[in-house]
Amino acid sequence: MLKKITVYGKLRRFLGQSTFEADVSSAREAYSFLLCNFKGIEEHMREQFYVIKIGTKVITSDLLNMQTEKEIKIIPVVHGNFITFVVGLALKYGAKKYITNKILSTVVGYVATSLILKGASDMLSPQQDTRNPASRQDSLDPSALASNYSFTGLTNISNAGVPVNIAYGEILVGSIVVSNGVDTVQVEGNN
Repeated sequence: MLKKITVYGKLRRFLGQSTFEADVSSAREAYSFLLCNFKGIEEHMREQFYVIKIGTKVITSDLLNMQTEKEIKIIPVVHGNFITFVVGLALKYGAKKYITNKILSTVVGYVATSLILKGASDMLSPQQDTRNPASRQDSLDPSALASNYSFTGLTNISNAGVPVNIAYGEILVGSIVVSNGVDTVQVEGNN
């Protein structure tokens, strides 16, 4: 039985239309339908946050295989620092219009100005997320930097799970240590 799949926001613009009809019975099958029929959608969706709704129910990761007869909606989640900018503007307006105490109005005005400037600066030059997706640790955090993956000498790796290059023909490249170990053995001898 054909189900209606509705997409919104940037995903709708990427796909070129907002509704699809497909023979799917769960949110996971709807996602697979999109993956199979649109090239580059996986990379596009990886950069966004989405909420999947079936009817009025929000689908979490444990409910992706839930069978349904209702419409499946894939909705982008608004995020970013635009909200900081808007809250700053609202506070600035509220401080001038509704707060009669001069000192309190000035303090709220300063807070609003800092929110506006932070929001504008984050929108103009967003900062890259420095957290490692595997460990969820911030790579700029000193405790994360305390982890040492180096070996002695010229051999060095950055983390476990580093891809190993495959090269055909004659090529001059650096190396990645695949396996390395240190063993201690008690040696007896005559001095």
